[in-house]
Amino acid sequence: MQEKSYVIAIVVVLGICCLGAYVAISGFLNSNPSALPFSTPVLQATSIVINLPTDTPAPVTSAVVPSVRPTSVPVPSPLGAFQTITAATTIVIPTVPPTLARTATPAASSPATQSCAGFPFCWKYGAPDAILGPTGNECPRNYIWGLVTDASGKGLPNVRIRHQAPNGEYGETLTKDKPDVPGKYDILAPSGTFVIWIVSSGAQLSPQVSVVVQPHTLGSNVCLMRIDFFQQK
Repeated sequence: MQEKSYVIAIVVVLGICCLGAYVAISGFLNSNPSALPFSTPVLQATSIVINLPTDTPAPVTSAVVPSVRPTSVPVPSPLGAFQTITAATTIVIPTVPPTLARTATPAASSPATQSCAGFPFCWKYGAPDAILGPTGNECPRNYIWGLVTDASGKGLPNVRIRHQAPNGEYGETLTKDKPDVPGKYDILAPSGTFVIWIVSSGAQLSPQVSVVVQPHTLGSNVCLMRIDFFQQK
């Protein structure tokens, strides 16, 4: 019983001590609020340093570019004209053909369509010739033309050629002399069939040749409107 009383006394003493301590601490804190351990913490501002870029340019580093030597490696070309990088351009200057001399082209070797026996002159077809042909045409359609030569092939000027037109009318023409081609002749023949032959003082010196006005056949090397007369040996 006595021990129980001691315990109660001790508890009471401790309670009084705790109460006194609480009162003392409360009074101290009320008079010094800054001393409160649980006061709101003060935030301290931390200075932030921001480095802004300036206008000072950065140093430029010179790049060393290796020199490239041209090679002749083939490269594709859309036109297929030049196939290398270093291909040289070749300029081809066309040559101008020399002026043709006014000489007649030898007659074609086509055989005569009529017998020339008993006449001083025979005849044959000739090849197209732009120099000998009238108006510079190698084989004009509206002319009968050709060359009269001696036995050696030399042109004979002033030889009389008689012709008969489709309407039956007669006419005569002389072979030309220099400065034209000696022995050359031409007869205007618009259409139809003409007959031509060589005469001298009324005598017939060649067979009569019928000529139908028509263009020559391409690729035949024969102009059907060209009739050459040549002197027989």
